[in-house]
Amino acid sequence: MKEYWEQAERLRRRINRKIHEIHLLRQRAEGMNGSGINDMPRTVSPDRSKMEGTVFKIMALEQDIQETQEEYDALIADMETRINAVQDGDARDLLRKRYLEFLPWSEIMKEMGYSKSHVFRLHSTAVAALKSWDIMGLANTGNV
Repeated sequence: MKEYWEQAERLRRRINRKIHEIHLLRQRAEGMNGSGINDMPRTVSPDRSKMEGTVFKIMALEQDIQETQEEYDALIADMETRINAVQDGDARDLLRKRYLEFLPWSEIMKEMGYSKSHVFRLHSTAVAALKSWDIMGLANTGNV
């Protein structure tokens, strides 16, 4: 579970970082065409090569975001399939809240109305159920 969590967080951070970069590039591009409202004199002819370079950077970042989003979506879909195989409803709900909705423990405790110790016990049980599903799933595909 730790590896899944770290990978999902890494992908989410990468997507957010690329979105931020696009935002900054778009702000810079607006400044290049002289359309910003300020008291600085405008250039008569904006530098087209800089503008083109910025547009190409934005397009490359958007492509990277799309590829990373597809990787993230596949990771989430795989985890959702695993979670849906857990028989216990409370354990399934806890796993969804933590690993699909990425809620902090305090929010999970509040939403489920359980104490910290009960949530952690339930989490241990749920993770064990996921691991047993992994073993059975691998055994059924002939990978074990």
